Amino acid sequence: MSDTMNRTGRHFARLAAAVALAAVLAAATGCSSAPQGTGEVVARKNEAADFSKLADGFFFEGQYASALQYYGEALDANLAVDNMEGAIGARNSLGRTYLALGRLDDAARELGDALEDARAAGLPGSIALSLSNLGELRYARGDADGAVALFEEAAAVVSPKDPTSAVISHNRGVIALARGDLDSAEAFLLAAAKVNEKEKRWIELATNRYVLAAVFNARGDLDGAIAWAYRALAADKAAENTLGIGADLEAAAKLQRKAGRADLAFDLYRRAFGLWLAANREQDAIRCLNALSVLAGELDKEDYLKRYTAILDSLKAEE
Repeated sequence: MSDTMNRTGRHFARLAAAVALAAVLAAATGCSSAPQGTGEVVARKNEAADFSKLADGFFFEGQYASALQYYGEALDANLAVDNMEGAIGARNSLGRTYLALGRLDDAARELGDALEDARAAGLPGSIALSLSNLGELRYARGDADGAVALFEEAAAVVSPKDPTSAVISHNRGVIALARGDLDSAEAFLLAAAKVNEKEKRWIELATNRYVLAAVFNARGDLDGAIAWAYRALAADKAAENTLGIGADLEAAAKLQRKAGRADLAFDLYRRAFGLWLAANREQDAIRCLNALSVLAGELDKEDYLKRYTAILDSLKAEE
């Protein structure tokens, strides 16, 4: 069970809901095109929106400490003018960031407050989003049944046209995959992808496609899985999402290697290795190096084998 939970947790981690949160916030917090000079309330709402956008960028780059700081600033700015919808969105973002950090008690506090406020304010989209995020928290704590119940409750609250519906469908798909219900998983994920593609939410779309690759891999359909991995890569490139691109390249590399196409896997791992180096992601780069050294040996690429082995040896010497 723990291995399944860990794998599924990684799928949840790829669901960067902050973009959807930004969309939820937009109606309440204002935007850069809003008229200026109309009072402190508008100014603070715009400030909150700017903080949230900045935090989203840090979240997607895996810089969670910075994301926490600016989501906190967004929360304070919204509370200062009693902008409850904006504050609920900021609390949800804080909760998801704490969840990504494994700080589950902190996540429970923020998400619980978000749900309480959303219910008091009578905001269906915010209620659904809070329930969905609490479902992820429940799953992280090992309660899959509780997570499913919260996702189902969230789905019943919100309209299928609401952006939050795609987040909920994705989460339900991840749970279905973990339970081996591959047909349901595919249906949920395709529903989420349809919404996200229509709205051009590229990062969420990439996440949908990434998990669809896992669904097809679980079926033993490697060609289908590889096709979805490449489609995830295309969406992450459209979003210029560095961490997503790296994850997609590695996923495609693993699948190509599993399919017996070592040469294609080698190329994909090299691209991922270069990306991780450029992004200063040492552990990710080392993971690719290990795979590349093995593949170089299998493909009789002696020069590469020597190069990658030397790098690995030097890194071990520094430990």
